[in-house]
Formats: sequence, structure tokens, C-alpha cells
Amino acid sequence: MTIPLRTPHLLPAVLALTVLILAPSGVAAAPRSVGWYADHPQERAQVQLACFDDPGRLGRDPDCVNAQQASVEVALRQARARTGTMDPNDPEFWSNSPENRKSKLIMCRRTPTLDHCEAARRSLLIEAGQAGR
Repeated sequence: MTIPLRTPHLLPAVLALTVLILAPSGVAAAPRSVGWYADHPQERAQVQLACFDDPGRLGRDPDCVNAQQASVEVALRQARARTGTMDPNDPEFWSNSPENRKSKLIMCRRTPTLDHCEAARRSLLIEAGQAGR
């Protein structure tokens, strides 16, 4: 279902209709969790559109809050998937960035007391099969 942006007066109605459809017994549906919205991108986007269109009425709605937080969670997941670990003490950090590892190992050769030298060295040993994870 696509919500046209040129009919912003319909967005709150669509959100209300969605709630009514999800709760046919007449009892309001419980807000969806952050995890649910993270796993359902189209529904998350539809709720966010309605919330952005009417922040005065819907800004603090639990579904609005959870949908927005889910967007943050999804972005973090995607960033982690692209970059791997962000901890330079973890050998995987250096394995994910061979050029940085090469530079680091050259600097460590000159100044062995630099931070993270051991993790960079260990990442190469793991890849060479000379050390376990």
C-alpha cells in the first residue's frame, strides 16, 4: 500500500484504519515492538509517514516512538554488517581492513609499544592459520 504524500490529511486516517484492522474486536491493538518494526520495513515506513505528518497528535504515540527507534536499530545493524567490529582490540577489526592493518603493522615495527599492535598482528596469524580465534 502506497500512501500518496499529496494527501497528508489521509495519513492519520490510514494509521487509525490500520489500528482498527489489526484489532477487529474493537479493543485497541497493543503497540508493535521495536523488533517487530525492524523486521517489517514497509509497515515501519507507513507509520513513520503518518507520525511525521502529524507530530502534534502522534509524536508520542508508542508506535511512532517504536517505529523511529526501529529505524535507528536497522541503521546500526546495517552499519555493523558493512564494517564488522569497530573494536581495534579485536583481530577481526584488522582483518576487515587489510590496508589499515598493513599500515599499523609497519608503525608497530617501528614503535612496538603502540596500541593495538598485538591485535593487528594476531589477525594476520589467524588468517595464516597459525593462531586460533
